[in-house]
Amino acid sequence: MKNKMKIQASISLPTITRLPLYLSYLCTLDNDGNGYISAPQIGKKLHIDNTLITKDFAAIHIKGKRKVGYDIAELILVIKKFLWVDIERKALVVGIGNLGKSLLGHKKFQSQNLNIIAGFDINEEVGKTIEDTKIYHLDRFKEIYKKTPVEIGIITVPEMYAQNIADLMVESGIKAIWNFSSIPITAPKNIIIENLSIDSGLAMILYKLNNNISIVYKNRKL
Repeated sequence: MKNKMKIQASISLPTITRLPLYLSYLCTLDNDGNGYISAPQIGKKLHIDNTLITKDFAAIHIKGKRKVGYDIAELILVIKKFLWVDIERKALVVGIGNLGKSLLGHKKFQSQNLNIIAGFDINEEVGKTIEDTKIYHLDRFKEIYKKTPVEIGIITVPEMYAQNIADLMVESGIKAIWNFSSIPITAPKNIIIENLSIDSGLAMILYKLNNNISIVYKNRKL
């Protein structure tokens, strides 16, 4: 356990960000447990430089075989252990609109051992079962949490409700919050927060797009 912690502390954030991409792709491959894959093959599929892939794998102590490549089963096993996805993590989703429903049906969560055990809302979705997940009224959040404690809370509500939902999750005992609302949330320092704003992502794309267009027009010969 301590050695694993030391390895994790020494690895760069970009490498950690790419590991789930490798895992997701590797889990889609149909093999009998004896298959091999090369860094160039992975790189071609994921549009990542194969030298970078080799360095990423070396960082978590995975070595390939010369002229053969990497053992697919070993890659999956080691990456899962490094990312701690060899252990099932349970989550709750608050906000069962279009985004919330999409997350309930997101099959890639399975490869990372994330199990969304319940959803919460205050509208007509309450009482339904969506993608095998029961939807409860928000008033029952603490009750359901006490029955089946989870570590991760997922927020997909409008921005004006996001902080209140985050507070509810913290009070209930949630350890990590994945926030999809358009504003950042705050929580005590011991709570892990990942703010993922679709609005911010779109704004960045538009900025970069506009910047490229500006460069094109600036350099254009009339």
